[in-house]
Amino acid sequence: MQRYMYAFMMATVARLRWSTIWLLVPVAAAIVLSKFASTTRRAPQQLPPVVVVPGYATNELDARLTELYHPSSPRCGAHKGKGWFRLYLNYTALEDAADVRCFAEQMATAYDAASDDYRNAQGVETRVPFFGSTRAFRYPDPDRRNFSYMDKFVSRLERLGYRDGENLFGAPYDFRYAVAPPGHPSRVGDAFFGRLRRLVERASRANGGGPVTIVAHSYGGTLAHQFLLRRPLPWRRRFVRRFVPVAAPWGGVVLGMLTIVAGNNLGLPFVDPLALKGEYRSLQSSLWPLPNPNAFRAGQPLVTTRSRTYTAHDMADFLDAIGLGAAIVPYQSRVLPLFRELPSPRVPVACVVGVGLDTPEMLAYPGDDFDVTPMMVMGDGDGLVNLVSLLAVDPAWRLPAAYFRMLKTSK
Repeated sequence: MQRYMYAFMMATVARLRWSTIWLLVPVAAAIVLSKFASTTRRAPQQLPPVVVVPGYATNELDARLTELYHPSSPRCGAHKGKGWFRLYLNYTALEDAADVRCFAEQMATAYDAASDDYRNAQGVETRVPFFGSTRAFRYPDPDRRNFSYMDKFVSRLERLGYRDGENLFGAPYDFRYAVAPPGHPSRVGDAFFGRLRRLVERASRANGGGPVTIVAHSYGGTLAHQFLLRRPLPWRRRFVRRFVPVAAPWGGVVLGMLTIVAGNNLGLPFVDPLALKGEYRSLQSSLWPLPNPNAFRAGQPLVTTRSRTYTAHDMADFLDAIGLGAAIVPYQSRVLPLFRELPSPRVPVACVVGVGLDTPEMLAYPGDDFDVTPMMVMGDGDGLVNLVSLLAVDPAWRLPAAYFRMLKTSK
């Protein structure tokens, strides 16, 4: 029963979240063209080039199984030695519980303490197709085209005169990974940042050498922010016209604590989130949404049990309590330092956020058992990201930035 209640709860939150995203789309599109008096269709050469960094689990991901892969069942080895196949998103491969197990096995990663980095499961190679194009995330499942976070935004830009590969570019990434603070390796994350740098420079060259607008959604916003911080300031001022983060969870989200307890079904109502619990817990990116002390005050209860209250300052204890003690070291060394401070990228910024929707603000467990569905205490936000997290960079970014706007929209 618990799994069905949890799935229903997550589906409800997802519906609220996506209803807000549709409201944010026209605002973000208008900001892209805020240089002009109107947003009517214009010739491509008149439009500032745009690079889009999508949100979490929005783009396709391919896999290839090598001889080193040892499947847990013959079914999981069906693709072994047969070249690249689409691992994510593929509805057909997720409609059967047996296939979901294979999906989780092949999507999982592992933290290697010796190298201080994350890696794929043994024998699983992955790649992100269509880098540079919005095709990568317009429809995560291109076979059905019924699960799209970004199509509405891309379509609106196309109506304004944007064309994929000409003045509109996509920067998809392997959303299982992230980046780490200086001094810690991050092979996959650093490679993505290298590709993103070259893409921004290419977009500029292809459009007369002008600077580029970087639009980033949700988790992509926090990644793009880290990217900008790691580029020299002269490079940012030369190549970045404006940074437009949409619904970025600067301070993490309370719901991130629930998903790491019980799994994440990636918004697919027919998938049992508990079946993906182990896979989700193995990912570096699953630690990024945990609420951080930079946004949530020290005394604010986020999770309560019969005998303990957890705040944003108690994440190590929380991870240990839910049986994820192995994640404490990478969380403390590779995640928390990135969010202790949120420095301005020192380029023009326009944050677009949704407000006014019930958003989980505290999770109350009746006992000390996390294997039950908690009661949710709701607060303000966009349905997923808490208001305090959405606004965490304001007013700090107003002072060093030449231009800063915080645009709020509500249902």
